[in-house]
Amino acid sequence: MRFDKQRLMPGFLVGLGAMLVTACGGSAPAEQAPAALLVTPYPVSQSADYVSEQRFSGRVEAGRSSQLGFELGGELSEVAVDDGALVRAGDVLARLDAARLRAARDAAEAAMQQAEAQATLNASTYERVAEARTFDGVSQQELDEALELKRRTEAARLSAQAQLDRILVDLRKTELRAPYDALVVSRMADEGQVLGAGQAVLGIQELAALEVRLAVTTEALERIAIDDEVQLEIGSETTGARVTAVVPRRDARTRAVDVRLELPETAPARVGDVAELRFESRISVDGFWVPLDALTEGARGVWHVLAIGSGDGVLDREERLDTGATHVLQRRPVEIIHYDETRAYVRGALEDGDEIVAEGLQRVVAGQGVRVGKPLDFVPETVAAPAS
Repeated sequence: MRFDKQRLMPGFLVGLGAMLVTACGGSAPAEQAPAALLVTPYPVSQSADYVSEQRFSGRVEAGRSSQLGFELGGELSEVAVDDGALVRAGDVLARLDAARLRAARDAAEAAMQQAEAQATLNASTYERVAEARTFDGVSQQELDEALELKRRTEAARLSAQAQLDRILVDLRKTELRAPYDALVVSRMADEGQVLGAGQAVLGIQELAALEVRLAVTTEALERIAIDDEVQLEIGSETTGARVTAVVPRRDARTRAVDVRLELPETAPARVGDVAELRFESRISVDGFWVPLDALTEGARGVWHVLAIGSGDGVLDREERLDTGATHVLQRRPVEIIHYDETRAYVRGALEDGDEIVAEGLQRVVAGQGVRVGKPLDFVPETVAAPAS
């Protein structure tokens, strides 16, 4: 009987493998447990106080700003300036068409001359009649009539003078003049436009030093006095400012008080810029600075941190060997006293030198065994607090 080697070879190999496994008494390798998570520790240090920085913002304003217009209505005949022009007090900025008023002035001047001539003549007549009365050349009635005529013509002269003065005033009002040294910031009308009385033509703002108006709290107000020099931040620049006034009125809604500050002429500011005043306050209370990422909110608004405790007596030997865990996480309740953009000042179940999990809290829970990595760098203390 012939053996087919090619047909028997696969079966032989399978049997040989089974014999080897049986001889060794082995089985398939068991699945290895995953390594414990690596957490970033943050060592906390107890502090006796913290610094709270308050910010108060306001806008840079011109000392005076005006919307200029004519008191009279009429056709705008000339605008002598445009946006950005520097003007001095008394400069003519615009004119109305004054042809009708000039004609009225000429007529009033002619009436004035006529009234003056008549008044002069009647005054001379009265003097002659009065002289004739001294030697009974005229009657008392004639003297009284001459006096009355003199008074009427003098009144007519005064009326003509008043009419002329009124027209001259109106003529002056057809010229729009700068009330103070200023910068033209807007032009709202052009030549040929018919304006109503009081309609704005130009907007100007005073060239004198700019000022800032801030609303501050009562606590900050106690640190401000008239003529004090303070530092303001405008954009990326810092400039000094002088307190010129504390408005004696409290806002009914915010309970804040307005403070006015004068900027120096060299201040890097323009009207409309935002200026910021900062005050630091040191508050005495024991606590710890922790990163905001280290905090989790629990039931009823209680905040917690995860402290990194020793694994002794908590982790069994197999867990240490299988996962490499060296520490266990513990939930500690804390109270937030103060916070800013990156950190919080807390007090609670912490001691000086404790280590907490600084980041990645979504991956771990209390009671979990972990490995500990490199500590997080200290959080800087120069972060500003929000304004109250």
